[in-house]
Amino acid sequence: MRSKLMVMNAVVLAGVAWAVGFSSEVRPKNLLPLPAAPAGMTSVDIAGLESRASFDPSVTNVAALASAYLDRGQPGLASAVIERAPRQIREDAHVAELHARALFHRGQPRQALAAVRDALDACHAQEGRCRPWQEAKAARQVAFLEEVVAAGIEDPQADPAAVRAAYERSTLRGEGGLVAMR
Repeated sequence: MRSKLMVMNAVVLAGVAWAVGFSSEVRPKNLLPLPAAPAGMTSVDIAGLESRASFDPSVTNVAALASAYLDRGQPGLASAVIERAPRQIREDAHVAELHARALFHRGQPRQALAAVRDALDACHAQEGRCRPWQEAKAARQVAFLEEVVAAGIEDPQADPAAVRAAYERSTLRGEGGLVAMR
Protein backbone atom coordinates (compact mmCIF):
# COMPACT_ATOMS: atom_id res chain seq x y z
CA MET A 1 0.00 0.00 0.00
CA ARG A 2 2.77 2.34 0.97
CA SER A 3 4.73 1.64 -2.20
CA LYS A 4 1.63 2.35 -4.34
CA LEU A 5 1.22 5.73 -2.64
CA MET A 6 4.86 6.58 -3.26
CA VAL A 7 4.57 5.63 -6.95
CA MET A 8 1.41 7.71 -7.40
CA ASN A 9 3.06 10.73 -5.73
CA ALA A 10 6.09 10.35 -7.99
CA VAL A 11 3.87 10.20 -11.11
CA VAL A 12 1.93 13.31 -10.05
CA LEU A 13 5.11 15.26 -9.25
CA ALA A 14 6.68 14.19 -12.56
CA GLY A 15 3.56 15.35 -14.42
CA VAL A 16 3.59 18.73 -12.67
CA ALA A 17 7.32 19.19 -13.33
CA TRP A 18 6.88 18.25 -16.99
CA ALA A 19 3.89 20.64 -17.40
CA VAL A 20 5.74 23.54 -15.82
CA GLY A 21 9.05 22.87 -17.55
CA PHE A 22 7.91 22.19 -21.09
CA SER A 23 4.69 24.14 -21.49
CA SER A 24 4.93 27.33 -23.58
CA GLU A 25 1.29 28.19 -22.98
CA VAL A 26 1.64 29.03 -19.30
CA ARG A 27 0.11 32.40 -18.57
CA PRO A 28 -0.04 34.17 -15.22
CA LYS A 29 -3.41 34.16 -13.52
CA ASN A 30 -4.98 37.06 -11.69
CA LEU A 31 -5.29 36.22 -8.03
CA LEU A 32 -7.30 39.33 -7.27
CA PRO A 33 -10.26 40.54 -9.30
CA LEU A 34 -9.56 43.27 -11.83
CA PRO A 35 -10.81 46.74 -10.89
CA ALA A 36 -14.30 47.35 -12.17
CA ALA A 37 -15.07 50.11 -14.63
CA PRO A 38 -16.57 53.24 -13.07
CA ALA A 39 -20.32 53.15 -12.56
CA GLY A 40 -22.20 54.18 -15.66
CA MET A 41 -19.16 53.71 -17.91
CA THR A 42 -20.01 51.76 -21.01
CA SER A 43 -17.86 50.53 -23.82
CA VAL A 44 -17.72 53.07 -26.63
CA ASP A 45 -16.19 52.48 -30.04
CA ILE A 46 -13.67 55.34 -30.09
CA ALA A 47 -12.32 54.33 -33.50
CA GLY A 48 -15.83 54.43 -34.96
CA LEU A 49 -16.51 57.82 -33.40
CA GLU A 50 -13.20 59.14 -34.75
CA SER A 51 -13.92 57.96 -38.28
CA ARG A 52 -17.45 59.40 -38.23
CA ALA A 53 -16.18 62.75 -36.90
CA SER A 54 -13.44 62.94 -39.53
CA PHE A 55 -15.54 61.88 -42.54
CA ASP A 56 -18.75 63.67 -41.49
CA PRO A 57 -17.92 66.51 -39.08
CA SER A 58 -21.43 67.27 -37.85
CA VAL A 59 -22.41 68.67 -34.45
CA THR A 60 -23.61 65.23 -33.34
CA ASN A 61 -20.44 63.39 -34.41
CA VAL A 62 -17.98 65.95 -33.04
CA ALA A 63 -19.90 66.22 -29.76
CA ALA A 64 -20.06 62.43 -29.35
CA LEU A 65 -16.30 62.05 -29.87
CA ALA A 66 -15.38 64.97 -27.61
CA SER A 67 -17.74 63.69 -24.92
CA ALA A 68 -16.19 60.21 -25.11
CA TYR A 69 -12.73 61.69 -24.70
CA LEU A 70 -13.86 63.79 -21.73
CA ASP A 71 -15.48 60.79 -20.09
CA ARG A 72 -12.15 58.97 -20.33
CA GLY A 73 -10.18 61.83 -18.80
CA GLN A 74 -8.58 63.02 -22.04
CA PRO A 75 -9.48 66.72 -22.27
CA GLY A 76 -6.56 67.46 -24.60
CA LEU A 77 -7.94 65.16 -27.27
CA ALA A 78 -11.43 66.58 -26.78
CA SER A 79 -10.08 70.11 -27.28
CA ALA A 80 -8.17 69.07 -30.39
CA VAL A 81 -11.28 67.51 -31.96
CA ILE A 82 -13.37 70.61 -31.32
CA GLU A 83 -10.69 73.09 -32.40
CA ARG A 84 -10.30 71.30 -35.74
CA ALA A 85 -14.05 71.33 -36.40
CA PRO A 86 -15.62 73.95 -38.67
CA ARG A 87 -16.62 77.26 -37.07
CA GLN A 88 -20.38 76.66 -37.17
CA ILE A 89 -19.87 73.42 -35.21
CA ARG A 90 -17.64 75.12 -32.63
CA GLU A 91 -20.30 77.79 -32.09
CA ASP A 92 -23.00 75.24 -31.27
CA ALA A 93 -23.98 75.56 -27.60
CA HIS A 94 -23.48 71.86 -26.81
CA VAL A 95 -20.07 71.69 -28.50
CA ALA A 96 -19.03 74.95 -26.81
CA GLU A 97 -20.01 73.48 -23.43
CA LEU A 98 -17.87 70.41 -24.11
CA HIS A 99 -15.01 72.64 -25.26
CA ALA A 100 -15.26 74.71 -22.09
CA ARG A 101 -15.21 71.55 -19.96
CA ALA A 102 -12.12 70.33 -21.80
CA LEU A 103 -10.34 73.65 -21.44
CA PHE A 104 -11.28 73.89 -17.76
CA HIS A 105 -9.91 70.41 -17.06
CA ARG A 106 -6.73 71.34 -18.93
CA GLY A 107 -6.23 74.27 -16.56
CA GLN A 108 -7.37 77.04 -18.93
CA PRO A 109 -10.43 78.60 -17.27
CA ARG A 110 -10.07 81.95 -19.08
CA GLN A 111 -10.19 80.29 -22.48
CA ALA A 112 -13.11 78.14 -21.29
CA LEU A 113 -14.99 81.26 -20.27
CA ALA A 114 -14.31 82.88 -23.66
CA ALA A 115 -15.56 79.78 -25.51
CA VAL A 116 -18.85 79.70 -23.59
CA ARG A 117 -19.36 83.45 -23.92
CA ASP A 118 -18.86 83.22 -27.69
CA ALA A 119 -21.43 80.44 -27.93
CA LEU A 120 -23.88 82.35 -25.73
CA ASP A 121 -23.42 85.48 -27.88
CA ALA A 122 -24.10 83.39 -30.99
CA CYS A 123 -27.28 82.05 -29.35
CA HIS A 124 -28.47 85.58 -28.57
CA ALA A 125 -27.54 86.91 -32.01
CA GLN A 126 -29.75 84.48 -33.90
CA GLU A 127 -33.24 83.75 -32.55
CA GLY A 128 -34.06 80.05 -32.38
CA ARG A 129 -30.47 78.91 -32.83
CA CYS A 130 -30.25 77.43 -29.34
CA ARG A 131 -32.81 75.71 -27.20
CA PRO A 132 -33.76 77.51 -23.98
CA TRP A 133 -32.14 74.84 -21.79
CA GLN A 134 -28.89 75.22 -23.74
CA GLU A 135 -28.91 78.97 -23.14
CA ALA A 136 -29.63 78.43 -19.44
CA LYS A 137 -26.84 75.87 -19.14
CA ALA A 138 -24.39 78.17 -20.93
CA ALA A 139 -25.38 81.06 -18.65
CA ARG A 140 -24.77 78.91 -15.56
CA GLN A 141 -21.44 77.80 -16.97
CA VAL A 142 -20.46 81.43 -17.60
CA ALA A 143 -21.36 82.28 -13.99
CA PHE A 144 -19.29 79.37 -12.69
CA LEU A 145 -16.26 80.13 -14.86
CA GLU A 146 -16.41 83.83 -13.96
CA GLU A 147 -16.20 82.82 -10.29
CA VAL A 148 -13.29 80.47 -11.03
CA VAL A 149 -11.42 83.20 -12.90
CA ALA A 150 -12.19 85.76 -10.18
CA ALA A 151 -10.82 83.36 -7.55
CA GLY A 152 -7.63 82.95 -9.56
CA ILE A 153 -7.98 79.17 -9.94
CA GLU A 154 -5.85 77.91 -12.77
CA ASP A 155 -5.76 74.16 -12.10
CA PRO A 156 -9.00 72.62 -10.81
CA GLN A 157 -7.16 69.49 -9.68
CA ALA A 158 -4.78 71.45 -7.46
CA ASP A 159 -7.44 73.00 -5.23
CA PRO A 160 -10.81 71.20 -5.37
CA ALA A 161 -12.07 73.09 -2.30
CA ALA A 162 -11.62 76.43 -4.08
CA VAL A 163 -13.43 75.08 -7.15
CA ARG A 164 -16.31 73.91 -4.95
CA ALA A 165 -16.46 77.34 -3.28
CA ALA A 166 -16.51 79.03 -6.69
CA TYR A 167 -19.34 76.75 -7.77
CA GLU A 168 -21.34 77.54 -4.65
CA ARG A 169 -20.80 81.29 -5.15
CA SER A 170 -21.96 80.97 -8.76
CA THR A 171 -25.22 79.33 -7.66
CA LEU A 172 -26.01 82.25 -5.36
CA ARG A 173 -26.07 84.76 -8.21
CA GLY A 174 -29.73 84.16 -8.95
CA GLU A 175 -29.28 83.90 -12.73
CA GLY A 176 -31.35 80.75 -13.03
CA GLY A 177 -31.55 77.21 -11.77
CA LEU A 178 -28.72 74.86 -11.02
CA VAL A 179 -27.10 73.10 -13.93
CA ALA A 180 -24.59 70.32 -13.29
CA MET A 181 -21.17 70.52 -14.89
CA ARG A 182 -18.92 67.50 -14.83
